[in-house]
Amino acid sequence: MIDGETGKEQRRGYIVPTLLWSRVFSNHNFAPENSTQNHQYTNHYEALRHRLELFARLAGKRRRGSSNTTKKKKANNNKQCFSLPNRYFNFVPVVPPDMMNYPPASLNGGNDVEGGADFDFREADGDDEFDDDDDDNIIMEDDNHMYIDNNDPPPVEFTCDSFTLTSHATGTEYVILNPYSGSIEVHASILDNALGSEENLLELAMYDASEHILRKRRDNTTRRSLLVSSSLHTGEMHDFEDERSEDIAGEAIHQRYIQQPKMYDTPPSQVLFSVQDYFDLDLEDYFGPRTPFASSRKGNVTVDWVGVDTHVAMSDDGKSVNGNWIGAARILTMESERRDEEELHCTEVLAWSNVGNADARYGSKFVCRVAASFYFLDICAKSGMLYAAFQLGSGVIEGGNLDSMSHGGANNENRHRDLMDIDDESIVNDDGEPIRMSRVVHRFPLVGCNGQSECLDSIGAYFPSPEASIVAQYPVSCFSVDKSGQFLIVGTVHGTVEMWHTGVHSSNSNCSESPRRLEILSVRESFLKRARSMTIGARCRIDLECDAKPVESEEHETQDDLALVGDSGDDELPHKNPTCKISQIILPHHLPVQRGFITKQRDSESGTTLLLWQPRKISTEEDASDLTNHQFQIVSMINLPLSSQSHPEIHFDGRRLIVFGQDHIGPIILIYHVLGTRYDQDAFSDEANTTPAEKSNGKGNQESGGVINLLDEHRIKFVNRIRHAGLGGLEYFDSLIMSANERFIVVNTKCGNLIASDGTRNASQGLLVIDLKEYGGSD
Repeated sequence: MIDGETGKEQRRGYIVPTLLWSRVFSNHNFAPENSTQNHQYTNHYEALRHRLELFARLAGKRRRGSSNTTKKKKANNNKQCFSLPNRYFNFVPVVPPDMMNYPPASLNGGNDVEGGADFDFREADGDDEFDDDDDDNIIMEDDNHMYIDNNDPPPVEFTCDSFTLTSHATGTEYVILNPYSGSIEVHASILDNALGSEENLLELAMYDASEHILRKRRDNTTRRSLLVSSSLHTGEMHDFEDERSEDIAGEAIHQRYIQQPKMYDTPPSQVLFSVQDYFDLDLEDYFGPRTPFASSRKGNVTVDWVGVDTHVAMSDDGKSVNGNWIGAARILTMESERRDEEELHCTEVLAWSNVGNADARYGSKFVCRVAASFYFLDICAKSGMLYAAFQLGSGVIEGGNLDSMSHGGANNENRHRDLMDIDDESIVNDDGEPIRMSRVVHRFPLVGCNGQSECLDSIGAYFPSPEASIVAQYPVSCFSVDKSGQFLIVGTVHGTVEMWHTGVHSSNSNCSESPRRLEILSVRESFLKRARSMTIGARCRIDLECDAKPVESEEHETQDDLALVGDSGDDELPHKNPTCKISQIILPHHLPVQRGFITKQRDSESGTTLLLWQPRKISTEEDASDLTNHQFQIVSMINLPLSSQSHPEIHFDGRRLIVFGQDHIGPIILIYHVLGTRYDQDAFSDEANTTPAEKSNGKGNQESGGVINLLDEHRIKFVNRIRHAGLGGLEYFDSLIMSANERFIVVNTKCGNLIASDGTRNASQGLLVIDLKEYGGSD
C-alpha cells in the first residue's frame, strides 16, 4: 500500500520510496500509462511486475522461481518457441455496418455515439412468416437494406495502415479506418467485439468454478466458527455441510457459457470522421480560388486515404503521458479535362487530440492542407507540428514552387539523374509509377479547427506556409520525429541516416531556431570501417606471433590490407546491399532517441535487413538529454528469415522487436529481445561473448533468427516465433498490417474463423488479437 503522508510503499515488511520504483520502472524502458485513463495497477511496483510478466509470456519463458540453484535458473530461461497458448488468441470480425447488431438508443443510454454516427438497430419481425425449416434463409429488412441472414460478409481489404492501438503501454483503446464506410472510429477496447477461443472460454469457466468452490468453503467455515463461539452448536451439522464440488463447478461453468453469447455488438465510443463528412466535402475548399491553386477547374476528384496513426504527447520530463493524438492523411486528386493540363494534388492531414480533456475524449481537431502530393509524413504530438516530404513536381505550396525550393535550377537535371540511377523496385507507388523523391522535409503547423462550417477567410488558413525546411544530402525516403520534438532522423535512398536538430525547444514549441544537421551516418561506411578495424586487429595479432618481421614490411602489408578492403566491394560485408534505401526508421515514441532506433532496408533479392543503431555505451536516464554526446553506430543487424517478396511490419519499443512477415510456410511473428537497459543484462549473460574479429573472417556469425551481433557484447537475441492457424489466408500481394503495445499484438487476418466462430455472420476476415494478460493468478 502507499502511505500518503510519507510517500512510500509499505510492502512485505519494508518501506521503499515510491520515487525509487518509479525510476526503476522507467529505466526498464517500459511505456508509462496515460494519466487520463483508469488502470488496474496504482503503483510502479505492481506495474513493473505486471510488465515483466507480459514480456516473459511473449518471450516464451516461464516465470522465475524462488530457488537460486543454477539448474533451475537455466530451466526458467530456456526458450520455448511455439509456446503461446491458444487462449491468448482472439478474433475481431470486421464486417459492413449493416451487418453489425448495435443496441438501440434506449439501451445505449439514450445518446448517439459521439461524432454524429448513425447506427441502425434491426431485428426480424415477430410474425411467424417462416416455418422452422426456413430459419436458415430468414430475410432481414429495413428501410435501406435487404439481405439474407446467412450470407457471408464481403472480403476485407486493408489498402493502407487502417488500424492502430492508441496506447504504447497496456491500454485497450484502438482506432480503425473502416474499410467499408470509410469512417474513422475509436473503440474503447480491442476486446469489445472479440471472439475468444474455446480454450480461453473453458479456462475462464474452470477458474470461476474453483473460485466458487473456495468461496463456498470459506463461507461454511466462517459459519461453523460463529456457531461454536456462540455455543449454538446443536448437532444439526448437515445443514452446513459442504455442497458437492461437482455441483458448484457445474453451476459456475453453466453460468459462464450462458453469459458468453452477446446480444449486441459494442459500437465505437467516438466517430472522428463519419460518412456524412464525405457528403459535406466542398471542393472549393481544396481547389477553389481562395486556395494556393487559385483554380476554377471542374473535374472528377479522387480521395485516397493513406492511413491512420497515433502519437503520444509526453510530459516535459518525459516520465508521463499527457494524452494521445490520432492522425489521418488523405490525398485529393482532381483529374484534368484537357490533355495539356496536369492533375491537381492536395494533401490533407487531419488530427484529433485528447490532451487536456479529463474524459479522454478527442475533442480537439486540427487540419493542415498542402497543395502538393506527399509521400512521407510524421506528426510531432509534443509541438503540434507536421513534417512532410512531397513529390517533385506534384504541386505548389504558398511561398514558392516545390521544385525550386528543393533544388536549384542548375542542379535539377543532376538530381533527376541521381533518381534514375537508383534501381530499387520499392521506389514506385501502388500504380507502378515512380515516386519522385525530394531532398527537402518541410515543417508545417497543425491549424486548430472548431468543427463548424468554413468561411471564405478561413479556407486559406488551412494552407499554412512551411515554418522551416531541412535539405538532406540525398533524396529523402523516410524520417521520424522523437518524443521531444527536438530531433529528426532522416533516411535517404542511398543508405544514409542524417541526424537533425529541428530547432524546436521541448519546453516552448513557439520558440524555434533554424534546423541544423548534427551527423550523417552511412551504412556502407560503417561496415567498411568495421572491416578495416578487424583487418588491422588481425594483422596485429599475427605480428605478435611473428616477431622476426621488420617494421617496414609490417606497415607495407597493413596498407595493402586496407587497400584490399576498400576495393573488395560490398560482397565481403555482412550486409548484402548497404547502399539500398532506408525504407523505415522505427523509434520508440516514449523514449529519447539516445536509447537507439531501428532502420529497415529491403532488397528484392536479398530480402529485408534491420539495423540497430545505438551508442557503444548504453544510454542511461542521466545522460539521455543531449544527442551531441552520443556517437551512434550499428551494433547489431538482422537478416530476417522471411520471403524476399514479403514486406514485413516492424514494431520496436526499446525492449521488444516484433516482426510480422511471411516465410516459405506462411505468416509468422518473430520476437527479438533488444538490450536497451542494463536491467536486462542477466537475460544476455548466457550468450557467448565471442570476439567479432574471430568470427568467419570478420563477417559476423549469424545466430538464430538471422541475428548478427557486431560488438563483443550481444545487443539483440531471438527469443520466440509465433505461428497460428488464424494467421493464415494472406497471400504475398496482401498488405501486412500490425499494431502492438506491451500487452497486445494486433494483425490483419483472413482466417479468423479458425480461432472462433462468428455465428450466423460466418465472418473470417478481420483482426487477430494476441492478449498476453492472464485472467486470474498474478494478473
